[in-house]
Amino acid sequence: MLYPTTAALLNWMWQSTLCLGACWLLYQLLRRESYFHYNRRFLLFTPWLALLLPLLLAGAAPVLSGWLPIDTTPTPLLTPSVTLTAVAMSSQSAASTPWWTWLPLVYGAGVLVWLVRLSWQLVVLWQQTHHLPHDTREDYTLVSSSGKLPVSSFGRSIFWDETADLTLAEASQVLQHELVHVRQGHTQERLLLELVRALLWFNPFVHCYPRALDLTHEYIADSTVLQTMPTPEAPTIYAALLARLTLRRLHPQLPLTQSFTQSQTLTRIAMLQSPRSMRRWKQWLLLPVSSVLICTFACERAADSTAPASVAAASDNEEAPSPPVLVEQTQAAPPPPPIVHQYAEKMPEYAGGLKQLMIDLGKGIQYPEAAKDAKIQGKAFVGFIVAEDGSVQAVELKKGVNAPQELEAEAKALNEAALAAVRNLPGKWTPGSQDGKKVAVSYTVPIMFALK
Repeated sequence: MLYPTTAALLNWMWQSTLCLGACWLLYQLLRRESYFHYNRRFLLFTPWLALLLPLLLAGAAPVLSGWLPIDTTPTPLLTPSVTLTAVAMSSQSAASTPWWTWLPLVYGAGVLVWLVRLSWQLVVLWQQTHHLPHDTREDYTLVSSSGKLPVSSFGRSIFWDETADLTLAEASQVLQHELVHVRQGHTQERLLLELVRALLWFNPFVHCYPRALDLTHEYIADSTVLQTMPTPEAPTIYAALLARLTLRRLHPQLPLTQSFTQSQTLTRIAMLQSPRSMRRWKQWLLLPVSSVLICTFACERAADSTAPASVAAASDNEEAPSPPVLVEQTQAAPPPPPIVHQYAEKMPEYAGGLKQLMIDLGKGIQYPEAAKDAKIQGKAFVGFIVAEDGSVQAVELKKGVNAPQELEAEAKALNEAALAAVRNLPGKWTPGSQDGKKVAVSYTVPIMFALK
């Protein structure tokens, strides 16, 4: 049965997207500030935060449920642990495998595609550079390209265009710029980001990160070079050098490299001319944003792992009856209601899997003639519990088909048909388990009634 894996994957996808989206919006407040090393760590850390935080909180859900103030009132329509796709019913409906059961395979294929893309870029880089002359220095390797490649760096290698029209001072500034990339490990950081990008390929925000990290790396290298140029005109001189080398570049940039003349030149020049005042209070904005995200995910995970037990209590306005006889006073208290999990490590499985469940539901539902004549359509949500022994219990209507008041009887017939189909399922259930023990798990089945 594919749905538990699909449900967990969907939960992780939307939570990681929400987390990284909040971080990217926060970065828009930081990107124009000149604390470049902080921005660099922010861009490296937050994708991994979005990747791992939902998974860590999912594992910690049993612990969180013990101390978080969670409202355990059942809300199956808002946060159902398992909600099957709507079973569309008509007089000539046919069961088919829902597309979302293939979501884990689609996700895995996407990861594979992005990893192949990254591997191909590395192969292309090697093919274009391995035959060039290499000069090994103390902490880097100088690769002479004879004007075939732009001045750039990858790992410990600096690709040098010896045909560039540079003075000795300008060449020293360009070389120092590339050495910053080499010594601070900017290539390794970019590769790590590409790895998490492959794992989060479905997340639109993660594809904005590589360009932002590349630009931040250039800011860091530019500022380091400026610190060695103490003259007041240093930003102007360096900006002129950057613009001149960019204008003469006629060859494409190598993949995954840090290029001195990369395409974001105007942004770098603007940053060179910007004032150096830093509003450091923005650096601390990550703390409240992270706290809100952690509390949101933790509360949801803890709510999923708690048991929504319902205990009937007498109204405060009712008079408490006096003890009738001594026998009733000595009777043992009734056992507490069983714990019903919204989600379990191993979810219950219907005999034959999800596809068979949908087939049996389709066969068991009869479209009431009165509803057909009145042309009523809609969706009914039927909830039930798969008990520890695999039996179906507590079948109830969570939300019925909506209809005008004069057609209330016909709508009720549709709801009763949905309830009857669930109650009369012919297949057996294998109960779910949590920590190796069989547990009761709740299900919510949306059933769509549609006329053709």
